[in-house]
Amino acid sequence: MLFLFIKIYQDKEIIMQPWWQKKITVGAGMVGSLLLILQSVLGTIVWPTYKISQFPLAMLTAKGTPYEYVFKTLQLVAGGLVLVTLIALIRYALATKKATFDRDLRVLTLSWLVWLLLQFVWPISIDVVITTTPVSIRDIVFGLLIIIMAFAMIQLGKSARKNRFESLRNALTLLGILYVLFNFLSYVVTLLGWPIHGFLDVMANDILAVAMGFLSWYFMRLAES
Repeated sequence: MLFLFIKIYQDKEIIMQPWWQKKITVGAGMVGSLLLILQSVLGTIVWPTYKISQFPLAMLTAKGTPYEYVFKTLQLVAGGLVLVTLIALIRYALATKKATFDRDLRVLTLSWLVWLLLQFVWPISIDVVITTTPVSIRDIVFGLLIIIMAFAMIQLGKSARKNRFESLRNALTLLGILYVLFNFLSYVVTLLGWPIHGFLDVMANDILAVAMGFLSWYFMRLAES
């Protein structure tokens, strides 16, 4: 009889488990990251005009392109899944009283949300994609956002170290540095007119997606069910 009561209590705990502790919630970011990485592959399949080595990923959502809203929707869904994971991790940090980890997660989450919304409401124009143009306000805004995002990842890595999440710290620090580096190289080769701008841009975006996917995977292993 005692074992029966224990089993009923455990089942009740599982049913009443907070949403942010569930593997499906914490692991949502992995699915979102995979969708973001697959963007360039899907783009080359459905729209042969898009050349992955030559044009930036933003061409897929540029104004007036055939699949603009398809890829915008894909980005919103994928970004939303990552956002669910980030919010769940903030709840985890609050519940476990990890103050600095919570703070840095909030900065990263806000940066991610701004990046996601700007991609949707402020798309690049197709003429900017296919020609070399002077630096625009959009370039400056997104450049600052890239720096903030990378800084947030590196800071979160430092907080992870304080909480003994060593592999997370190493991954976020490395990926944060690579994210800035590949974006910088992408900008430089554009000015030089080299036809590898698209490749470097895709690499930069994939690095960001991998960082979010790794963060999701790392904590999904610790989730209860």
